[in-house]
Amino acid sequence: MLLLMKRNRASIWMVALSAAMIMLLTIGRGTATRPEAPLQTNRQGSYIPINSPPPGAQQVKIGFYPVAIYDLDQASNTFYADLYVWLRWKGELDPSSTIEFTNMVEEWGKLQEPLMEEPKELPDGSKYQQFRVEGRFVQPFSLADYPLDRHSLSIRVEDTTNGAQKLSFVVDKASSGVDQKLEIPGWKLKGWRGTTLEHAYGSNFGEVEQPSNYSVANFEMVIERPVSFFLWKQMLPLAIVVMAALVGLMVNPRSIDARLALPMGALLSAIFLQRGYSDTLPDLGYLVFMDKIYLLAYPLILIVLIRAIVAFSKTRNASDDEVQEMQTIDRKVAIALGIAFMVGTTLITVLR
Repeated sequence: MLLLMKRNRASIWMVALSAAMIMLLTIGRGTATRPEAPLQTNRQGSYIPINSPPPGAQQVKIGFYPVAIYDLDQASNTFYADLYVWLRWKGELDPSSTIEFTNMVEEWGKLQEPLMEEPKELPDGSKYQQFRVEGRFVQPFSLADYPLDRHSLSIRVEDTTNGAQKLSFVVDKASSGVDQKLEIPGWKLKGWRGTTLEHAYGSNFGEVEQPSNYSVANFEMVIERPVSFFLWKQMLPLAIVVMAALVGLMVNPRSIDARLALPMGALLSAIFLQRGYSDTLPDLGYLVFMDKIYLLAYPLILIVLIRAIVAFSKTRNASDDEVQEMQTIDRKVAIALGIAFMVGTTLITVLR
């Protein structure tokens, strides 16, 4: 009787399992046969440098004066900027009411206030308006050269209504500049440049009469990391770790515990060091410059481990003279690996 009950339970489980498998196959088959729309891979739009305004377009002089750059976050590809922007023009079109900072994000936190209720008329007949602007700007960072990377922090202004044939920006380079007290902790400000571009969207956004090209004023601040950050914050700890691994080859070949402890500790330290700076960077699909140096250090430490094991196996039953000879060879290997690491690091740095 007990045997019959066990057989019945087994039959019930087999039926349930078979039913579940049939349902999964049915669902999977239904999903697989679902039609999918073809992917569109073409991209539209481009920025075209402009040397002179189009004929007949109303020229608008625009100036930039940043007073503070802060909260530069490479993980989110953004930075905060506090700056003054001014416009000076002649003509019927009023650009002060239609300008837009196209790479500004977080609408809830931005500040874009005109300092005068109405544009002021200057003695030469032109009109003038000034803005105080503060907000977060998006800037895609290329980190291939980290930690010797160099970036351009861009602030782009575009007219939202009038096309490039009607209104064209001209950067006021004579009056634009960066405040003397502006500093970005951890970075060196190399300079700035102002350019005029034409943003060709390649689309009329569904409206037949809407222009597809608009004038853009682009203000860039070029920054780079100081070399001291690379030498003292990144290379010095790694160099000490590699040296600690190489010291393992100076120990008596028979002291296997001490010989293995040094390179194994160095290997773990290198992993944690690399993880330390990787956590400050966004998820990237490519190796940065510092990663390539670590890829040189890891095999070197593994060679030290393998050499320590091989030397121990050869000297376990060897004479004292043979042990001394093996230790001499190990020291030469350590020196050769140290030179290889320095030469390899230099080549990676020069050829990056």
